[in-house]
Amino acid sequence: MNRIARMSIIAAFSALSFGGLSYAESTAMNWPAEIEHTVRDFKGAKFDVINVDTLNKMSETHTWIDQATPEQVRALQSSIEANKPFAEKLKARNVELNNIVGAEQAADGSLTIYMR
Repeated sequence: MNRIARMSIIAAFSALSFGGLSYAESTAMNWPAEIEHTVRDFKGAKFDVINVDTLNKMSETHTWIDQATPEQVRALQSSIEANKPFAEKLKARNVELNNIVGAEQAADGSLTIYMR
């Protein structure tokens, strides 16, 4: 019985280890689809600005922001600059556009802008 219990525990820990690896791989490069288009066309007034350093380092959002390519970040910043009214709202909140490193749209249509 003791040997069976040990093997069960080993199997359980092995499964947890592999599950953690696949989760980490699935979050890699999970840049929000179409975010540049969404930001360029955003006309709402409801948005939040969050500093990336306040996020949990293990969160999916922090992971995809850290792994974003310079091209993705530049494309996002260009989209924001192209949306003049939204860019002005961000500037009114003292957000420097070159510090923006990510964005997400919520189900209600609001945006969250992430900056460093």
